[in-house]
Amino acid sequence: AVVSTQSTGDWENVSTPQGCLLVNIGDMMQRWSNDSWRSTLHRVVSLSGASKTNNRRQSMAFFVNPGKNVMIECIGDYKKEGEEAKYPAIRAEEYILGKHYSTIPSIMKK
Repeated sequence: AVVSTQSTGDWENVSTPQGCLLVNIGDMMQRWSNDSWRSTLHRVVSLSGASKTNNRRQSMAFFVNPGKNVMIECIGDYKKEGEEAKYPAIRAEEYILGKHYSTIPSIMKK
């Protein structure tokens, strides 16, 4: 897998130890964890020079979304004493639709 570094936007290789699973979390998990767990822009590329018969990497997209009325807000355990949540609470339906609409400028809500 290759991820974009947040500070520079450059692509950086991420190695995964044999027998391990690499999980890219999404933006909602970042909000729930108050940025303790970071969502990253990422892409998956095959290793250069790997033969098709010797390449054991498998990639599978799996998305889970909460019910539409679930509040997306910082989980209390992720806030230090006196610290505020970094993101305002928002209903899952509003958040998911907002992310979707942001990719289609012609139907953005006015």
